[in-house]
Amino acid sequence: MVKKEIGRPGNKSSRKGSGRKSAKGSRKKKKEKKEKKESEPQPVSPLVYNSQVALEELLVKHQRSPVEEGIGSVRAELAEYQASRTKGQQITVRMGLSRKICRFVLPMDMKELENLTALEYLRRYCFVCSRRQNYYNKSFDKFDRDRDGILSLKEMERALKDVYTDDIASEKVQELAELVRAVSETQFDRQLFGAMCALSERLFYTSFVTEDTEDAGNGERHRVEEADFCSLTSRFRGCDIQGNMKSLLSML
Repeated sequence: MVKKEIGRPGNKSSRKGSGRKSAKGSRKKKKEKKEKKESEPQPVSPLVYNSQVALEELLVKHQRSPVEEGIGSVRAELAEYQASRTKGQQITVRMGLSRKICRFVLPMDMKELENLTALEYLRRYCFVCSRRQNYYNKSFDKFDRDRDGILSLKEMERALKDVYTDDIASEKVQELAELVRAVSETQFDRQLFGAMCALSERLFYTSFVTEDTEDAGNGERHRVEEADFCSLTSRFRGCDIQGNMKSLLSML
């Protein structure tokens, strides 16, 4: 009779333990292999957009030239200079006077001047070039505080001084107002204020302009105006024109 060998419990458990160890080691190797694969740089397909790669390619392709770098530094210095300047700081330059920025005319029938005041004459018969009128309007708007389009006598005097950047004596402005018989009730609109400014340029031209600072042609009147005023005395004959009107026309 043959006896069957019965395996010991210890042997069976030992075989089972060795199997567990081998499975655990296999999983560990797979994990290490996976980590190694992930750590290796992956090939990038050219069809996949990569912002960093695109930026590097653009920097290589469009390198800044020395000229552009120089312009950039100049712009930076200019911006720094402008930032360092005092806000609102401006250089004020007085306008250059001229006798050609306006034209004074006389009517064909001089009797039309008999009942006119000097201010009415300026409103009707003084023509200022548009560019100069725009310049005058800046001072007019500055002192037209209530924006009604009208300046009082005092406001007109201050605005006129502003036209000359305060480089004209108050006495001269007052003399001009007296010449045209302007009073405290007189109202000056844009047109009349422009005519007053043009008249001041005509009368005060020699006070501000000397031979060495005079530009060619600015001291001359328009030829049509010269023709009108060349025989002024004879044109007064037979006309009853007010004394201040005659004085104004003679000074022109």
